Amino acid sequence: MPTIKLLNRAEAELKESCIYYEKQQKGLSKFFRKELSSIIEQIGLNPFLYNSRYNTDLHFAALKKFPFIVIYWFDQKLNTVFITSIFHTKRNPEF
Repeated sequence: MPTIKLLNRAEAELKESCIYYEKQQKGLSKFFRKELSSIIEQIGLNPFLYNSRYNTDLHFAALKKFPFIVIYWFDQKLNTVFITSIFHTKRNPEF
């Protein structure tokens, strides 16, 4: 199983999203993190499970219950998945 690394941007987006969901309803961030962890585990088991898009090496994995996409790439030489963004799909794309 490859190493999984969250890059700074992804970490910041995760933290911000957890704070937001916890403010909306106590305990909601726990469900968000649980679904996100499940997707990340799937990525770790098979980094090519989700298709790459836009003629890049970036892969996009959508969460089912929350409007987020995990954007990542897999470096085969390093055997590492780099998560670049945990992107909220309902936000302004310029954000």
